[in-house]
Amino acid sequence: MAAVWCFLALFALCAHCSANNRTKLTRELVPLAAPINLTLVGFETRDALISWEPVASESVRGTFRGYIVRIWNHALSQVYAIPPEVTQTAVQFFPYSRNFVTVSVRNDKYVGPRSVAMWFDAPQTEPGMPFHFEHSQLGSQSALLQWRRPAHANGALLGYNIYCSEAQEFGHNAQTTVQEFIQGRDNTQAKITGLKLGQRYLIEVAAVNCAGEGERNTLLVEAEPHQPYTPSRPAFKYTIGVAPLDKAGHFARHCAASATQLDDDSYVLNTVLPQDRCVVQTLIKWVPDVTHNPGENFFLKYRLKGATDWTETSPELSEDFVVLRDFDACRSYEIILVAVDGDFSTESEPQETPAVLFPTGFH
Repeated sequence: MAAVWCFLALFALCAHCSANNRTKLTRELVPLAAPINLTLVGFETRDALISWEPVASESVRGTFRGYIVRIWNHALSQVYAIPPEVTQTAVQFFPYSRNFVTVSVRNDKYVGPRSVAMWFDAPQTEPGMPFHFEHSQLGSQSALLQWRRPAHANGALLGYNIYCSEAQEFGHNAQTTVQEFIQGRDNTQAKITGLKLGQRYLIEVAAVNCAGEGERNTLLVEAEPHQPYTPSRPAFKYTIGVAPLDKAGHFARHCAASATQLDDDSYVLNTVLPQDRCVVQTLIKWVPDVTHNPGENFFLKYRLKGATDWTETSPELSEDFVVLRDFDACRSYEIILVAVDGDFSTESEPQETPAVLFPTGFH
């Protein structure tokens, strides 16, 4: 009887050893083959639809767990785990950039070699939301709006839509909404006027690219009584040789080719030179000192370098910029911006423009 129990124990031990040997024979190894014919099928909103051919089962060398899809551009990357029965899927692309995609087989332990990389130029999508949206009061009836560009433009950033409505206890009065397009990706400042004391306003800003308008950022503005006093010293920026286009022309220019990069300056949208290569338009952008009293409006004083008399512009009451027409870019000018608050005024530091000669046929 003891011999029988010994035999049974020995049989069980051998069976256990045999099972362990079988486990080792089916252990996971690195897959041999990569999927082929990785193809871009099309786009769906913010996704790229891709497909590929499955691999032979014997090349998996383990338990087939599916695929790993990698997509990346010059700055970002994303990885997706795809079930084994799927050979066509949607992955989110990185807008307005060249995207690269590979696909690999995976088993319980290893990921196989990558497929040949496929690339495509992703379309634009709506931009992100502008941030750091703030306002500063200018006098009693105006406000200066300032914001920063969205972290993700997702395309050729054309400018910003500003919406101003009278605020109510719940929401706003849509019948009072006024919309203004602020042209230029770096033009992150605008002036609003005509505010009524005691009335709260809902102000919204949204970035715009060729795909449309992005999410809006909002703030509430209420004009407070203001007693004029001496403005702090203003500053300004200038751009020689500008011709602002209307909104339709601006969109047509930059959306005709989706890969076109915008000009660095917010207003340099097109340069038009008549017969005289020297005579151009020059834009002066007011940069108020919002940490103190910025003033309510401004005007310019300018003259040719070496001249005695100054030319003064009319006060600019509505905008935060003026355009000097018939500006002789081939000669140097001295320019001063004067901030005004009631009967008080303060001059900026003078700036001297360089002499610029535009080549014939420059556009």
